[in-house]
Amino acid sequence: MESAKRDANLIQAVVENDSEALDVLFKAYLPMVYRTFTPYYIRLFDEDDWLQEARIVCYETCQCYDQNCGKSFGGFYKLRFHHHVLNLIRKELAQKRRIDQQSLLFDCCPECNALAEDTVAYYQSTVEMRAYLETLSALELVAFRVLTGQLAVEQACRQLDCTFEQMKRAQSRCQTKLKRFYTKQ
Repeated sequence: MESAKRDANLIQAVVENDSEALDVLFKAYLPMVYRTFTPYYIRLFDEDDWLQEARIVCYETCQCYDQNCGKSFGGFYKLRFHHHVLNLIRKELAQKRRIDQQSLLFDCCPECNALAEDTVAYYQSTVEMRAYLETLSALELVAFRVLTGQLAVEQACRQLDCTFEQMKRAQSRCQTKLKRFYTKQ
């Protein structure tokens, strides 16, 4: 009940454009934010981008939250942020489909049939990599991001609330699965 009162006061302050209240409220829900976005990967999105998106959604949620509806702010914010993440992923996939449509137009052009072999190999490896990534668990996906240098080990452990040893084992599983995947190919 105490956190609900605190949230209500902070939400009211955010509605009145108090940026410090937004910061306090956002930090209170930071663990939920990390749990929501960690399993997902969007090209060119780093942790700061995710946190910025989460902060924007937190502000918008404060603006439209009705305290008399009987639902908690935390649940409403979690729902809105999860939907926002799904919308970002839809947008990313739509951009990928647009590239596919453009490549079909490119293939229809007879004078453009001289595709470089490395371009074809790049698209083939992208499809194979996507298939490999679909075989990984959520923990292994984060471990893969650590292996590829997209995320620091300490950061990954903090986000998933796991030990350094658990992360190392997940990295090892990623490498093993990658070797198996390419030996099957």
